[in-house]
Amino acid sequence: MLKDLGSPTTRRSSPRSAFRSAGEAPLRSVGMPSTVRRRRTVLILVILACFTLIVLDARRSAGSPLEPVREAAASVFGPLESTATSAREPVDDLRDRFAEMDRLKAENERLKQANEDLTRQLTTSDYARSRADELDKLLEVAPKYTMTPARVIGIGGAQSFSHTVTIDAGTADGVRVDMTVMNGVGLVGRVVRTTQGTATVLLIGDRNSTVGGRLNQTMALGFVSGRGDVAGTLDYKLVDPKARPKVGDRIVTWGSRGNAPYVPGVPIGIVTSVTPNAGALGSTATIKPYVDPTRIDTVGVVTGPPARPPRTQLKGRGN
Repeated sequence: MLKDLGSPTTRRSSPRSAFRSAGEAPLRSVGMPSTVRRRRTVLILVILACFTLIVLDARRSAGSPLEPVREAAASVFGPLESTATSAREPVDDLRDRFAEMDRLKAENERLKQANEDLTRQLTTSDYARSRADELDKLLEVAPKYTMTPARVIGIGGAQSFSHTVTIDAGTADGVRVDMTVMNGVGLVGRVVRTTQGTATVLLIGDRNSTVGGRLNQTMALGFVSGRGDVAGTLDYKLVDPKARPKVGDRIVTWGSRGNAPYVPGVPIGIVTSVTPNAGALGSTATIKPYVDPTRIDTVGVVTGPPARPPRTQLKGRGN
């Protein structure tokens, strides 16, 4: 027991064991900077290698050492890229088609709106031009009569007469029943009903309309009556059964007592055909009116006697 406790071997080994036990930590701590240096060295070498490869590849020479690598990568990734592109193309095409459809739809709407605007402008221009023409024609005949201008604002059905129009002038404008209504080309009809702001006009083409008419060339008198058709066709019968109207003869009003309901000298229409009366003397002429009853807009109501200079007094030769 004394040998074991006091053995030199035991005494010598104990300090070294204690030293190693106490020195293990310092040995490990001394080894860490070496590991860091090795990692830094590897990183530097990798960076240098990459830089070298970049420089070599930038030369783009035929003998570039990266050419085999590039070819190998192209052979591997090329088919994958082509497949991905092929798979993406239908999606891209579909997206492009939707975008094109939206663009075409927007363009179509824009062109449609522009076309509607142009059509509206053209229609308005045509209407304004037509009204201006009618007004010009009315002004040409206005000096012969005292008249009130008016516009047609209604036609037929809603009124008590079969062939009538409503105008926007009434008693407040001096319009009365049995006044002559005309436009720039001829006779329209006569006033049969009035309100303060409107008047109803019976067209000469109505079955209940009869107008005294005179042949413009022979001065022969007759009566013009309507047939009641849409075109406003008229029949003309002469007072003298021996008188014979001819195709192309023009008919004008001969006038009424007190210029009501018709003033004299207003054009009515033109003879288009002549038919002998069956079993009786005389003949009946078909008249095409100058005024188209389906296209009446601006009219004039004759509110006073025809304008004319004073008549010249006739004196005998002995005076």
